[in-house]
Amino acid sequence: MGMSKNHFFSPSRTILLSMALAIVLGTLLLSLPMCRAQSIALVDLFFTATSCTCVTGQLTVPLDAFTPIGQAIIMLLIQIGGLGLITLTFFVVSLFVNLGLSSQVIAGEMLDLDSWKHTKKILLFIIALTGIIELVGALLMFQTLRHDFPLLKAAFYSLFLSISSFCNAGITPFPGDMVVYSESYNILLVSSFLMISGGLGFLTWRELVTKFRLWTQNKRSGLSLQARIILWYYFFLSVAGAFIFWLLEKNNTFESFNKPLQYVNAFFVSISSRGGGFFSVHPDDMQHASLFTVMINAFVGSAPGSTGGGVKLTTAAIFIATINAAIMSKTNVDLNGRTISKDQVYRALAIVTLSMLWVVLTIFCLLITENSWPFLDIVFEVLSAFSTLGATIGITPHLSVVGKLLIALSMFIGRVGSLTLLIALRKRHGVREYTYPEERVMVT
Repeated sequence: MGMSKNHFFSPSRTILLSMALAIVLGTLLLSLPMCRAQSIALVDLFFTATSCTCVTGQLTVPLDAFTPIGQAIIMLLIQIGGLGLITLTFFVVSLFVNLGLSSQVIAGEMLDLDSWKHTKKILLFIIALTGIIELVGALLMFQTLRHDFPLLKAAFYSLFLSISSFCNAGITPFPGDMVVYSESYNILLVSSFLMISGGLGFLTWRELVTKFRLWTQNKRSGLSLQARIILWYYFFLSVAGAFIFWLLEKNNTFESFNKPLQYVNAFFVSISSRGGGFFSVHPDDMQHASLFTVMINAFVGSAPGSTGGGVKLTTAAIFIATINAAIMSKTNVDLNGRTISKDQVYRALAIVTLSMLWVVLTIFCLLITENSWPFLDIVFEVLSAFSTLGATIGITPHLSVVGKLLIALSMFIGRVGSLTLLIALRKRHGVREYTYPEERVMVT
């Protein structure tokens, strides 16, 4: 009986159920009269709750359609979505009771840990890191926002924007989005720092902090392969993306900025396109090549175990290494001087392939239900939703009911799909004691 119960509450099912529960509760709370400043359809409330919990940021109704209480609930949903409802639950429970072995195993698997002995310490680190970074970000942003809004509103907006940035949600509490602060170095740089902090992943930060402590004690040790992949790919792709955006937009949307502002805005858009969803210029004014770059960045996404979306940097790195191994006729997939295990290669291929299939299927369906919109707008909308980027060229509020539900489902699958797939594929239901005869077929 115990095994059956533990099997039912597997990490993949636990994540799915917790996210679904958060969305349902969020929808019910937002439907309360004290949360709405105007009449809002149930499908739009559901869409908003899904978007916030999945830290996507696409909205079918403006944020000012909700009262301050409703906006506070939206901020809470973003925080829950960024950290993960189950992570918060385990943390709260661990404050009062010791986590049992079963609970430690589930928490360890969800955090992708090799050892579950220090699960409570890791959960404490995640909560503490999040709280400190978001508080510092809010205080820094307050220095700018206090000049534009009343004191209490500026404080709330600063906290909201800090949480939204760290959780890579892409929702601004004030009208005009980040475009109104496209000339504010403070807002752009602080928001970029927060998005980077959330996008690198909690375990990457824990490893960096641990290595720094050892370094202060004159104990040197190298970073893990995962940390090296994340740091190298994240910053290389971010800098390369910033250069591409500057090159494409310097005579377009960046034309009115001076050179330093052009560089800062290019860097901000590059960082944000990895999952943050903020744009300091209107996306519909950007060149098609820039939008295509945004879609690529969003699909690749951020680090595993982070607040960002996408198929994740490590998955993309293994996928590219697998292609390289096939081209070079290698029998093993190598990455940074290490051989990647075959089960991880299979998982990376499955995640990328299934993600692309879902995106293609959703695009096909929306081309039928939303046939009055241009093809590029539909593609951008779907990729933005699935990658939990949250940016839109402007069609989100005008989607049909079916279109809104499809986009909401894409946000949900994009947020939990890769993670639950990773965990589900790692579960082994038995070892097969035989193999079939080997045979070759033509593939080219």
